[in-house]
Amino acid sequence: MQLANRIYIVDGTLREGEQSPGVYFTRDEKVEIARALDQLGVPILDAGMPSVSTEERETISAIAHQGLRASIGVSIRLKKEEVDQAVQCDVKEVFIICPVSSLHLRLKLGTDEEGVKKSAKEVIDYASRKGLLVNLVAEDASRAEIPFINEILCDAYGWGARRAFLCDTVGVMEPFRMKELVKKVRDQIPAEMGLGVHCHNDLGLATANTLASIEAGADYPSVTVNGIGERAGNPPLHEIVLALEKIFHREHGIDMKRLYRLSRLVEQYSGIFIPPHAPIVGLNAFRHESGIHVDGILKNSLTYKAIDPEEVGREASFVLGKHTGTQAILHLLKQRGYEAKEEELREILRRVKERKMAGGKRGIRKMAEELEGYYKESLNFPMEAFWEIVEEVLKKNG
Repeated sequence: MQLANRIYIVDGTLREGEQSPGVYFTRDEKVEIARALDQLGVPILDAGMPSVSTEERETISAIAHQGLRASIGVSIRLKKEEVDQAVQCDVKEVFIICPVSSLHLRLKLGTDEEGVKKSAKEVIDYASRKGLLVNLVAEDASRAEIPFINEILCDAYGWGARRAFLCDTVGVMEPFRMKELVKKVRDQIPAEMGLGVHCHNDLGLATANTLASIEAGADYPSVTVNGIGERAGNPPLHEIVLALEKIFHREHGIDMKRLYRLSRLVEQYSGIFIPPHAPIVGLNAFRHESGIHVDGILKNSLTYKAIDPEEVGREASFVLGKHTGTQAILHLLKQRGYEAKEEELREILRRVKERKMAGGKRGIRKMAEELEGYYKESLNFPMEAFWEIVEEVLKKNG
């Protein structure tokens, strides 16, 4: 199979990312994130679901009129009225969510394979005639029968869909099975039809499954900034881009120096904080404390660095603590023009470690308590307030 060299990132931060429990973006925040994604070089944005509210439609329309280079799309269900809402938002494409597993068809839609094909045909044809680029999103594809997936995607191309997305909706796949699924679909659907994947991170495999899909022929990976999304989230944009750059050597069109700035922006607006150990964008991604590592880096940075921090808008630094060695101390002293004997170096090192350990864990315990309170209040909705609303409304109407 001849793989396309160019990979087209599809970012769903404004739709899937905002579906993270407790998260919402204001209109201004969504517009700013959209602009930042566009400046980064992301070619396709899923800006939201028009059916959510009038406010959501107004926000999507505002994004669509920003004059961005990126193609702005929205997610809709198998409903013509939602196609009309997309048209009102003046977007260029739609992601039509189409369940394909028997479990979803039977329990969610109350239909069968023929029933969903009939609905899909009507909506795809309708959206195409409205001038929208149609993406058929095969929901729960990882638990569906491959022959039916191939059948409905081939039919969808004939009806007017130009791309298809295979979804690991509940995050149950692993890279080998995902690669096999994508290859079996890619080999059967029309060569002209773009193929993407939308993976979830319930088992921590969203990035691995997405990369396996790319290796199998998918060229439209779906991501979110910082990996935020439903439940455990989705593949982080920065992880997929760096893997494409460093491992797969595929064209992606992303300005990597802007990745960190974007991650911090979404962190601020979403309220979901980046863990210090997160790859590439985490606080510790380019910080070193261990004496063994610092010694190696001072001799040659390639010993313990696979990524140049400047490539992604970061800086490397050394951190003093329990695991610090004399080489780090010596390096810092030389920067200020100091000289020290061996015994002086060891005394400085001893005092550094003593000072670090003397601080104890009070700060950690305090932050843990504050975070627990923050998550309970800001990433939640108090049930007491809900029942107050219910009582007020029912009393008013009763």
